[in-house]
Amino acid sequence: MPIVESCHRRADDTMELSDLPNEILGTIFSFLPVEELVTVSLVCTAWRDVIRTFILPKHATLHVRPVHPVTHQHVAMETVLAEQSGKAFPWANVKLTIPNEELPRRSEFVQFFQRQGHAIKSFTVQCAELTVDILAVFPTLYNLERLCVISESESRYGVVPANVEVALRSLKALKHLTLYLPSYTILRSVSFLGGTKLVSLTLERFEMELHDLKPLLNDHYRSLRELTVRAAEMKPLLALLNSYDDLKLYRLNLKSAGNEDDFADELIRLYDRQPQLRALTIVSELSLRAVDALPKKLPDLQELEIIAESINNCKALSELRHLRRLTMCLYDVRAWDETVQIAGVTELSLAVTFPLISPAIFCSFPNVHRLYLEDVDDDTLMRDIVVVRTLMESMRGVRVLDLENFVFKEREILNDGVLRFEEMEQLEGLKYSCRDMSDTSLLTMNLPYLRELVLTHCPNVTLKGVSFLVSKCSQIERLHLESNKQGLEDDALEMITRRLTHLRRLSLVNLRALTNATVDAIVANCFSLLDLTITHCVGITLEKADVIEKLSVVKSLKDLIYC
Repeated sequence: MPIVESCHRRADDTMELSDLPNEILGTIFSFLPVEELVTVSLVCTAWRDVIRTFILPKHATLHVRPVHPVTHQHVAMETVLAEQSGKAFPWANVKLTIPNEELPRRSEFVQFFQRQGHAIKSFTVQCAELTVDILAVFPTLYNLERLCVISESESRYGVVPANVEVALRSLKALKHLTLYLPSYTILRSVSFLGGTKLVSLTLERFEMELHDLKPLLNDHYRSLRELTVRAAEMKPLLALLNSYDDLKLYRLNLKSAGNEDDFADELIRLYDRQPQLRALTIVSELSLRAVDALPKKLPDLQELEIIAESINNCKALSELRHLRRLTMCLYDVRAWDETVQIAGVTELSLAVTFPLISPAIFCSFPNVHRLYLEDVDDDTLMRDIVVVRTLMESMRGVRVLDLENFVFKEREILNDGVLRFEEMEQLEGLKYSCRDMSDTSLLTMNLPYLRELVLTHCPNVTLKGVSFLVSKCSQIERLHLESNKQGLEDDALEMITRRLTHLRRLSLVNLRALTNATVDAIVANCFSLLDLTITHCVGITLEKADVIEKLSVVKSLKDLIYC
């Protein structure tokens, strides 16, 4: 570990790393992954005190949940909360899963918030509903800046807890509010949040009624900068946003099932009123007119996600000089002009539903580092060798490649001598879903910098391909193998666990040829494994208790999913 070794080197003639002030040490340690901090804290007592006092409370999240992530045993949450209450440092980020109505009534629950509540900046609570007992601890969260409530769908006409006014009025410092599923306790009591100045509002996984949204916007539109919401129709939602003169949004994510002809005018009006937008997501099909207006109205846009039938004027997108992330779901790209250069885009996601794709689109993004290509699986599509050749040659600088529902017609492509992944020398992450894949594909993967590999629907991959893979891609840290019913057997997994010495995350899903011997190989060879998933591998017949007992030898394991 370089940072540990440097502890014994002198920075100059008079000072060592251990002599640096705690503030500088804290800055250095903050660059480490959170999971590494515990190991580094064992070097010496000085480092332990810095990490536990300055780093962990700021960057780590305390997640108290009713089931242990490795042993899968029920956790006495009262005991965990009591232990955390006595910690020398308070937690800044807390996530709490409340399994029943009894926990919030326990003294340990109340004492945890009495002792830690003042320090909590971010709080995520997962519960059936916000009850009187849960809301009773909200007054201790007077420094809370982020609140996320994940609840089951409550009855709109249920009884509002008697203390909701006191609970919400106490959140004076709240800036970010996120609700997953409709938490009507809060939505029906938003007037009590009037003393706060919300900067971001996220409403996920449910369709928002405008009469519920309007009170929130009426109180907070002057301070609001980020909004994520789904409504029944786009046009009334856009009209509501356009009615606020002082609204200035920097991030906007709107979802609806509205018709493009209904809301194009209101959307273009929104462009005019929000020229400072930096990130825009419209999950509803746009008209050509709405797409063409983007570069003229939103010159500073950095992130864009749209759905459109086609883009006739693709040159207009090149005028978005600051665009860095682009996500497009298109029906037809045959009219794309290969001379268009959208040089600023470094992250590109593309879904094309028309079976004939123009290879020209891959020529327009010379600086893409992350490429996500979805739903390219029509039989007529990947027979086009020009498309495959253009994709691989134009994307040599890609570092993360995600090919979802992707089909290379392997036999035809290889016969034509098309270059494959061997040309993408900088590739660090590859997610590859290909039902036609075999060992021949793996023989082309000479990727020395590859850290993450996901292979799904790979029925013809065997020990031969795996042998080449682990020798040419030996630095893999995260490996996901899925839906191979016969080719991947125990000997292949034994080789993987033995040769990939840097492996930290391993997922084995629906690999039916594996047996209990694979579990033995993991125990014998994986000394740095943090996350392990084994599911739908019907040949592994060990009971959960037996698996947990075996895997308890892997001391580094932090999260286990076994089914």
